[in-house]
Amino acid sequence: MLLLTRKHSSLFASRRLILFFMLLGMFLLGTKQVEAQRSPTYTQYMFNGLVVNPAYTGSQKAMAFTAAYRSQWTGIKGAPETQLFSMHTPVKFSRSSVGGMLVHDQAGVLSQTTLNGTYSYYIPVSAHGRIAMGGQLGLSYYRANLADLDIVTQGNTVDPTFMANEGDLMPNLGLGVYYYSKTTYVGIAMPTVVNNKWKSNDQEIEAEHRHYFLTAGHVFDLNHDLKLKPNVLLRWVEGGPIHYDINVNVFFRDLGSVGVSYSLDNAVSGLLEVNITNQLAFGYSYGYSINTFNRWGTHEFVLNYRISKDAHIIRSPRYF
Repeated sequence: MLLLTRKHSSLFASRRLILFFMLLGMFLLGTKQVEAQRSPTYTQYMFNGLVVNPAYTGSQKAMAFTAAYRSQWTGIKGAPETQLFSMHTPVKFSRSSVGGMLVHDQAGVLSQTTLNGTYSYYIPVSAHGRIAMGGQLGLSYYRANLADLDIVTQGNTVDPTFMANEGDLMPNLGLGVYYYSKTTYVGIAMPTVVNNKWKSNDQEIEAEHRHYFLTAGHVFDLNHDLKLKPNVLLRWVEGGPIHYDINVNVFFRDLGSVGVSYSLDNAVSGLLEVNITNQLAFGYSYGYSINTFNRWGTHEFVLNYRISKDAHIIRSPRYF
């Protein structure tokens, strides 16, 4: 029979807390390319702007569904994985749009599930240009399945310190402004306004920080068949450095595009988008770090589907 004294109980709690900090650090480090698990930035953010800016809601002028899957450091057990599903649509006879987004992130025994509702309101500023102001409100559930670690002591027994799991539910909100026309977009957003903390054993761990994003892109006509679209994303987490992603896409008629992306953490990605129909588009990217420390690849898949009774909207090519 195992007897735990107050001293041993305190020791176990300290060991558990130390491991918890280590795992959370690995969780955030493992998603360095997205600058924190709370506000992931995908390689194909230019085709999935809702993950960066809530003001993107309704910008496709049709009911739009997006499903995405991202697998980072492929081949490593417990490497980060992300699944996403989103929907947004204009509200009839108004300038408003509404939407929702469900995101699940998993890295080892740590996971996060986030559900956000989004809203935007646009103001026409030119014949084809609009400025939208948007917000989002939602909840994130963080969980650490410490019991899955099966840490064994010298006596070949499972360490009781790690027999229980940790979990916490955190509310948050985000704000954004987004300008878009047929060929240009510029957005500024703060997807997380509240700096939330995760409580574990009467200790507070900073789990969510304010994020700031600046995105921009423009479509240039090269000739009748080809278009060039450079994009840039700047992101900053309070207390950290500014990071950037720069990419270029080349569109061939209305069939799709190919592109390349480079980020500050020395990751190079190839991008492919195929317009299967006027309503359905498929995107794929493969990222590879040129850093000698990290030689594992990252796969990302995105599927977009649009529904509208306006045939002109559906036939119009979509560049972002």
